[in-house]
Formats: sequence, structure tokens, C-alpha cells
Amino acid sequence: MKTIFFLGFFIISTVAIAQNKIVGTWKNDQAGTLILNANGTGSFEGDAFTYTNNAKKIFVNFDGEVTTYSYYFNNGQLVVSGGDFVQPIAFTNTKSSGNPTGKSKNSGGGGIDKSIVGTWCWTNASNNSYTSSSNTRCIVINADGTYTYTYEGSISGYGGGGYGGSNSQNSDRGTWRVNGNTISVVSESSGAKTYSFQKRNHPKTGDPMIIIDGDAYVTYYKKSPW
Repeated sequence: MKTIFFLGFFIISTVAIAQNKIVGTWKNDQAGTLILNANGTGSFEGDAFTYTNNAKKIFVNFDGEVTTYSYYFNNGQLVVSGGDFVQPIAFTNTKSSGNPTGKSKNSGGGGIDKSIVGTWCWTNASNNSYTSSSNTRCIVINADGTYTYTYEGSISGYGGGGYGGSNSQNSDRGTWRVNGNTISVVSESSGAKTYSFQKRNHPKTGDPMIIIDGDAYVTYYKKSPW
């Protein structure tokens, strides 16, 4: 009986220690702010959830859907991977008490701007007497804070050896957050980056656009002007 009691106490104590270590407000300048409360509630960029955890994994319940994340500590930082995080993200404890309601959208790491959810494309085409080329870049921005990016380019025309052409394609995916006039992304291929960001309407058609790093992406589907 003493042995069973000791083992049970050890397991409960281990879980409690693991939970206490991850409780707090954790921030990554690109990904955003993660809040983990001692009562099993939390939020990421204002989106509330409940969670349980053991010494290696966090089980997040968001609207009835459970996602498993792996975690470990490195030099005091909480490193989380899995789920929406296409690469491990290192969060630093801000030493603040956090927001137990998980309602705030005003953290320094930015948040989800649902007005830009949709498909946005940038297109460039040129022609002359010998060649024609076209390039299209499209970004699908999702409400869950993820995105996919695709690029297609082609060139054709007459050269020294006659008529020819070439095509190229590539793609990427990751997570995104908007913070005022910047947008921060964590790319699967190139890691965390921050770009300038603006909303504008097309000067001729009036269609809404998003300007990322100086490039204008026009809505692919019909949207009302900003």
C-alpha cells in the first residue's frame, strides 16, 4: 500500500511540476504571445483554449478539437513545436501574470486580422517582339493564422536557337500575424520574418488590396473596398 501511494504521489507531483513550469505569459516577437494559466486555461494571440500537459507534451483543446504540441526548455525559453507551428518556436517568459480571460487582441506580437482572410494575387506580364513572360504570386490567408503561398512563372519567345520557353513553380506555407503596419510570418522554408503591411483599394477598379513589402496583392474573390 505504501509503495502504491508513493508511486501515485510521485506521478501527481511530476505532472504538477511540469504544469507549474509552463504557466505564465510567453512571448515570441514574430509568432506572438502565448498565455498558459495554472487553472488549465490559456490563449494564443487572444484565441482562448483549455489545455492539459505532461513533462513533454501540451494537449490544447480549442472549440472541441484537441491538438498535441511538444515542448522543452532551452536557456529558460519555452520551445514549442507541432500543430500550427511548422517550425519550433522559442517563447520567452515575460514574468507577467497574463490575462486569464484570453480576450485581449493587443499583444505586441500582433493578432489575427480576419478582414484579410482570403486569396490575394500579384501578377506581372510583359511582351515585346521576341519574348513574353508572366509571373503570378498568390497568398491564401486562413482565419486560423496559417497561410499558403504559390508562385508560377513562364517565359516564351524566339531566341538564337528558335522558339522556346520555360516554366517555374514554387510554394511555401507558415503562420502569420498582423501588428499595425507590419505583418509577421513564420515560413516553413525561410523562418521568421517581418514585412511592411498596408490596406489599399485598387486605383482603377476599387478592389481591395494588401500591400506586403511594397508588392500589391489584389483580392482573387469579390470583396468590398476597405
